[in-house]
Amino acid sequence: MLRRTLRYAVRDPKTKSAWVTSLGVGLLLPFVTAVQDNGSVYWSCWASGMLGMLMYNQFGQDSSAFWMVAQTISSPRDAYLELRGRTLALLLVAVPYMAVAVLGSAAVLKDWSAAPEALGIALALLGSMLATGAMASALAPYSIPQDSGYKNVAPGQAGIAWISLLVGMIVGSVLCAPVLGLTIWLHVSGAHGWLWVVFPLGAVYGAALAETGLRLAAPRVAARLPEILAAVSKG
Repeated sequence: MLRRTLRYAVRDPKTKSAWVTSLGVGLLLPFVTAVQDNGSVYWSCWASGMLGMLMYNQFGQDSSAFWMVAQTISSPRDAYLELRGRTLALLLVAVPYMAVAVLGSAAVLKDWSAAPEALGIALALLGSMLATGAMASALAPYSIPQDSGYKNVAPGQAGIAWISLLVGMIVGSVLCAPVLGLTIWLHVSGAHGWLWVVFPLGAVYGAALAETGLRLAAPRVAARLPEILAAVSKG
């Protein structure tokens, strides 16, 4: 699953476009604001949000070929392994990418002290987006037209795409709130010497969120294979 997902990112035009856009915009915003002297290391969290959105509609990139994936899924365990493989492919790129975004922003802004907490928040946000993306892939799949270079959603499914992404982003932000709240509290209380703990806590919390999302989404994927196939085959 991991290799297949990475192969899609390299060979499939629509998937490649989504990856390039996410990678480009995710780095562009924090570095542009940093160079303009009005940025913050926290802007690098934008990178994790952009990559996290790639987890949404995982089966849409398979299009009608999803039937071959469906043949390998006969239980929630199989669905979990499928989702986990796709998630690991994203993490293989996302984790070093976020490290570059955070450390690069810290270097430009000369604010190295904020790097650990920013990276912790970014990892927590990524985990929450992976969790909500897995659920959205199971509950709100849609087709990506392969015959048009300008359309990313099949006719009649635009509402599904926007609602799933909007709700997922809102829920993902709420799930990330505990780590963000801890960071704010440490700043307000003057406990700046403890801000480094946001990094390991954010990493563990993000991993726990992602794992929980995969385990919740897996049985739903296994139970909705015909519906998912019908939804992603409309393009």
